[in-house]
Order: sequence, then C-alpha cells, then structure tokens
Amino acid sequence: MKNSLLFFLCAVFSLVVSAQDNPKYLVGAVPEVDGKIVFSKKIPVKGQISDEQLFSLMEKWATNNYDNVQTDEKDLNNRVLLSKADDKMIACLGEKYLEFKRSSLVLDRAKMIYQLILETKDGACEVTLRNIKYSYSDSKKLLPAEEMISDKIALNKKGDKLNRYYDKFRIHTIDSVNSIYKSIDIYLNGINTTGATTSLQAEAKTYSAPSVPQKESPVEVSVAAQSIPDPVQVAASIPITSNNAPQTIAAGGVAAMEGFRQITPDKIPGNIIKLLGDWTLITSGTADQMNVMTASWGGLGAFWEKPVSFCFLNPSRYSVETMDKGETYTISFYTEAYKDAMRYCGSVSGRTTDKIKGSGLTPIKTPSGATAFAEAWMIFECKKIVAQPITPEAVVDKSLPNKDWSKSGYHKMYIGEILNVWIK
Repeated sequence: MKNSLLFFLCAVFSLVVSAQDNPKYLVGAVPEVDGKIVFSKKIPVKGQISDEQLFSLMEKWATNNYDNVQTDEKDLNNRVLLSKADDKMIACLGEKYLEFKRSSLVLDRAKMIYQLILETKDGACEVTLRNIKYSYSDSKKLLPAEEMISDKIALNKKGDKLNRYYDKFRIHTIDSVNSIYKSIDIYLNGINTTGATTSLQAEAKTYSAPSVPQKESPVEVSVAAQSIPDPVQVAASIPITSNNAPQTIAAGGVAAMEGFRQITPDKIPGNIIKLLGDWTLITSGTADQMNVMTASWGGLGAFWEKPVSFCFLNPSRYSVETMDKGETYTISFYTEAYKDAMRYCGSVSGRTTDKIKGSGLTPIKTPSGATAFAEAWMIFECKKIVAQPITPEAVVDKSLPNKDWSKSGYHKMYIGEILNVWIK
C-alpha cells in the first residue's frame, strides 16, 4: 500500500515538474499586444470554400458551443453576442471553470471569462481570444490575465520556469485556448491540422447521462422524404482509426471520442428535416461487411420511453443487407465542405466499389463499436430495436407511393435507440 502511494505521489510530482519545464508554457506562450494578452490563430480550411459558406459553418459552430451549451454548472454564462454576416464576424462570451485540484476535502478552481472573436475570410477562420479575466476564491474583483499569466508575472527572471501560484492559471489557460483552436480545426477539417495540443485535464469534460422525459404515450415524429441515392460499401480492408490508449470517460461510463463532445439527445441542434436535406450518411454492418449510404428519409422521436431515430431504406439497396446483419449503426452529418464526398457516396454502388477510399473520408470507431467518420460535425450512435418492412396494405394514403418509389418494393423501416450523440 505504501509503495503504491509513493508511486502515485512520484507520478504527480513528475507531471508538475514536466509542466514547469515544458516550452509550451514558457516564454512567448502567452502573446501580448499593446500590453494586453491576446491569443490568436488562423485556421485555414482544406479545399475550396466561399467566405459565405465558411461564415455559415462557423455560425453553426458558435451556436452549438456557446448558445446550446449543456453543463452541470448553472452559473456559467456562455452565449453568442453578435453575428454579422456582412462583416463575416462572430463574437461570443465564454465562461468555463479551470479546475486546479479536486478531492473529497478541497476544490480549487477559477472561473475563466473571455471574449471569442471569429472572423472568416479567404478560406480561413481567424480565431481571437481577448479580455481574459478570472474569478477566483474570495476575491471581490475579477483578476485580469495581464496580472496573472503574462511572462512578467508567471515566469521567473530567466524565463525557464513557472512561478508558483501563477503557474496553474497559465497552464490551464493555454490548454483551454488550444482546446478551442483544436475544436474549430477538427470541425472544419475533420482532423487537427494546426498542431494545437491540450492536456488530458483540459479536454476532460463531464456530461449528464442521456435521458428522455417520461411520456404517457409513445411519440413519433415523421420527416418529409426525398429519394435515397445508391448505397455505398465500406471495404473491410480500409483501416479504421481506433485509439487504444486510455480514454476520457463521458456520460454513463462511455469512452469519449477525440475531437467530439457528448450531448444528450434532447439537446440535438437544428431542425432534423433540414439536417437530412443537407449532407447525411448512414453507416451500418459488421466488421467484415460494412456499408455507407447517403440518407434523406427518416426522423427523430421517442419510442418505448427511449430516444430514437428512424430511417427508411429501399429493399433493393445493399444497405438493407448490412443493416440487417449489424446490431448498431451511425447517422453522421457533414458541412458543405464535404459535399463532393457526399455526392460520391450517393452516386456509386457500394457492392463492388471501395467507397471509403474513393470518398477520402476517415473511418473511426465509436464506443459502441459502430463506424463513423472523423469529418462529421455530429454523429448519432444507434442500436437497432425494430426492423419492419412496409407492406402495401399498411399504406393508408394510396396516392403517396409513386412508381419510382415502389417499383423495387416498399421501403423497410428501421428504428434505433440513440445510444450517444457526439458533436464538435
């Protein structure tokens, strides 16, 4: 027991010393402009995209991360302050807790308050964090970053070590800023292209477990439909990204996904009809036989007191075969930047074509074992609970199914429990 305790204390001490000497936190890590601390980074978008499209994407990101924030901390005030399409500029007020130490007897943390400016032009997003302040302990006034984390205050005279007390503010602030850069980069590009890194502590978040309000009777929400393009097969030979290292734990003991945060199904942003009208993929099957297809028929609702998604697949499509074989599947959503990949996935048959390789998308494993893609901005993990073919006798409005929709037979309906929702 004593040996275990000694090992733990040594490990903690080594981490502190490592941070003290890490160049990431030393001279130049906290930039100053005219005596004020201002963090900024230009994040370019891979591929061609108009300034209008990029502004729309960042407006959605800001809404999801600052207007639709789910947190157990009721006193955090995150919101979008303004969004000016003409100037291609978005301003947000951000608040988060920097947790320095937590134990059964001690909770040492500070509230970090900042202003986030997003400017989109020339195929890139300029990210700026400024007016950083801290609310800490019993201090009756906010502590400006210039008095807490600047090189002059937080570093020793040689600039090769952090000063005690101020070190925790500087380290956690830098990690928090980098986590914002990384979130935007992955949202726009699917991967981290800027090299922004964060500590595990900076990225670890706690979310409440998904839940659905109890209702007296099942509720179903249907969606206006469009025809479903050809299915797409995911070749088993394509490598699937999987992180075997220890992972952060999200809601309900579920391993977190890098680059994504977990939200509950009742916090899903946007209108599902519009989402399905944009760029959506369904990925289903087993490890040996997977398939991906574009989606446009389906919806969200509650069934048997569970949050569910439902979709309708043409019986002639290869996706029906893979959906029937697998227990879980994913529904993933993409921005305009990936429209070419979506069109490719919806225009070529997957029975004989390596569609993942052709699309250029990056397959990843979700905690349930299903497959999704790193480029998605939102992912639903679903567990199949109902698979039911629609029969001609079940159709009440006989004027609806036209010849094109029913020439290969009526669609098959799948209802899946939403296990997890991941968003960037």
